[in-house]
Amino acid sequence: MATRVSGVENVPHVVGSGDNRVLLVLPDIYSSFGAAIGVVKLVGDPPAGVPSTTVGRAIAEGLIRKIKVSYIGANSKRKVATLVVAGDKAAQARATLIGNTYNSYKIKTAYYPTSIQLG
Repeated sequence: MATRVSGVENVPHVVGSGDNRVLLVLPDIYSSFGAAIGVVKLVGDPPAGVPSTTVGRAIAEGLIRKIKVSYIGANSKRKVATLVVAGDKAAQARATLIGNTYNSYKIKTAYYPTSIQLG
């Protein structure tokens, strides 16, 4: 899930822009690329008029999307992590994330997880 990373503290973030901003508690891993995907760490008091919600509710309302990134971790094994992206930045997030660093590892690919319901 995008809300837990082992060894990293969860802190409040403002996700989105304009009227589509929400306050979410996310891991403190978005410092190097967060502004490009619409996730900014909250410093000080929360902005007026920005509601606090959960990741699941924000996804259901269409304010954010999950994106998966893969990177080559320790022991030369490919690892996958799930991040959140602001809904208005979703179109350019894949290109923005590729080449950035996640937990000091270079991101190789980024994709949106999809699932097919049968029946």
